[in-house]
Amino acid sequence: MCGNTTSLGGDDVSQAISVCRIEVSPREVEAGGDLTLKGQVALASAGDLHGQRVLIEDHDGGLVTTIELTGVDGESNQTGEVVVKAPLRPGTHVWRAVCPAQTQGSVSHEDASTSFSFTVKPHATRVVVWDAPPTVERAKRFGIKLGVKCPFECRPKGWAVDVRDHEGQRQATATLSDAPWPGTDTLYYAEVDLTAPDAEGLFSWDARAPGSGAEVPHAEGTARFGVRVVPPPECRVTVVAVDAERHTPVRGATVVMHPYRAVTDERGVAEVRVPKGAYRLFVSGPNHVPFRWDGEMTTDVTIRAELALDRGFSDADIWS
Repeated sequence: MCGNTTSLGGDDVSQAISVCRIEVSPREVEAGGDLTLKGQVALASAGDLHGQRVLIEDHDGGLVTTIELTGVDGESNQTGEVVVKAPLRPGTHVWRAVCPAQTQGSVSHEDASTSFSFTVKPHATRVVVWDAPPTVERAKRFGIKLGVKCPFECRPKGWAVDVRDHEGQRQATATLSDAPWPGTDTLYYAEVDLTAPDAEGLFSWDARAPGSGAEVPHAEGTARFGVRVVPPPECRVTVVAVDAERHTPVRGATVVMHPYRAVTDERGVAEVRVPKGAYRLFVSGPNHVPFRWDGEMTTDVTIRAELALDRGFSDADIWS
């Protein structure tokens, strides 16, 4: 912003620009995202600067764009809006708007400049983990799937994802696929083989996408997942899920003997291998009332789970 100065020399008038302002939106923008700029220029006394341009320079003095003054709104000359790309480097950026010196007839406008700032932040990184087994034996190998997604649909070429255990030690590093996971547009994935701890218990591990190595900066993304380590199995529990009325197999029923889980196949059969001990078994099938069984596991056993059809409440049940 400049002071109000007017000088007279013969028939020439030198008139200072009293206001040179830039509105920037948004103030915080993702790396490489869109910035909308709009300028306002006013003279010490009213004047029309229609057709003149305001120069937008970056922190190095390089020309980013120009904005044309399109008309007078009250005492100020306004520009239209222009959209430019934000820098890729995260942090606070200070740019400059320059109103060059101009001469219109006998009137000369001195040059003026003003600074404006905005903040660039890296793209967010979302990490997901799936297909982790519900249980794994001590020191045994197991597999998981990892996925990384950027909300701006960036392709993470060459990104590596680390898997760290409950002590923060790196257990594996995997490079994400070049193609997205089937059925998705931008979820890039990797399949990772891991080794369970040698101690029993529930451990919290995490998958980390550091966000480095990409053309556009990304923030680190993290997803936690549980690794439940159990002793070796001693008993095999075979569950046969059938419809109680039709005596037909119930496919896709969930079998739970905490912390062990399984799903019945097309024959209505699922197998769960567990250590000896007392368990509560739940079998829940689509559109069926859950089945419950309590007992002690000492040897292999087959349990027939007859599931009653869930008919819901009738009007008579509701109003009785």
